[in-house]
Amino acid sequence: MKRSALTVEPAGDGARFHQNWHSQQEAHYLHWTRGEPANQVQLAFQRHWHSFQPFLEKLQGRRCLEVGCGRGSLSAYFADAGWDCTLLDISPKAIKLARKAFTQHGLEAVFNTGDCLNLPYREQSFDVCFSIGLLEHFREFDRVIDEQVRVLKPGGLFIGYIVPHIPDNVQHEYNWICDLLKTMAPERGSVAKTPVYRSDALSAPYLQSMANAGLVNRFHSGIYPLPMISHSIDFPFTLLPDAAEAVLVKQFKRILNERQIISGGRDPWLCDEREGQAILTCGYKTES
Repeated sequence: MKRSALTVEPAGDGARFHQNWHSQQEAHYLHWTRGEPANQVQLAFQRHWHSFQPFLEKLQGRRCLEVGCGRGSLSAYFADAGWDCTLLDISPKAIKLARKAFTQHGLEAVFNTGDCLNLPYREQSFDVCFSIGLLEHFREFDRVIDEQVRVLKPGGLFIGYIVPHIPDNVQHEYNWICDLLKTMAPERGSVAKTPVYRSDALSAPYLQSMANAGLVNRFHSGIYPLPMISHSIDFPFTLLPDAAEAVLVKQFKRILNERQIISGGRDPWLCDEREGQAILTCGYKTES
């Protein structure tokens, strides 16, 4: 029997995820913008969207599903680009927040509460299935991937954005700044997060599961080669004052421009798996 960190692990059941979404003011932020990013998290999601484009361009259809959507920040980019979006999360509170945020921004989508281990959709329903920060919360994730592949159309795209626990990634050299900010803004405090299970595995086991599920032309890379700077970078991420975020965005853009020049024009948002904040995996469902 498959065991999921969301359903049976004491540190990662669905109720704990629901509690995180229910209790934190930061959960109300939709990290999407049509224009220039105003803070470091908007910059990150905008860069994710840009990094997805080479994979999305190969598709014919425009129906997408985000599994474990949370507030739906990445789905907002799909919706704004004219995709037919469906968002699913195990937490009714997360779905309520996502629906409210989309309505406020004039974005359209279908919102469902449901379990990623048993998706409430027919086979071959979507052209893209993706998740942001979902797979690492499972000790055994084969069924999570299998379910997404099941509802993909032949030739459809699977995207797994995984956030493993990597203590020595790019964040390591900047944790002292976050600690300093905590002492300088004690009245704001650190956002309390109900603990959930998070794997430290890199891409290898996910790629094997993707292959077993019938995904071809598989791709993997580290992604998000910048630190998170905040007095609380825990779920769901606490932003600094607007002026400080503006300074970070300007500096981070400069760093990305330099990375792109040094790499000869390659996507500067991609990096070594052990360097980045996350791992990007992609694959296409076989046509037959």
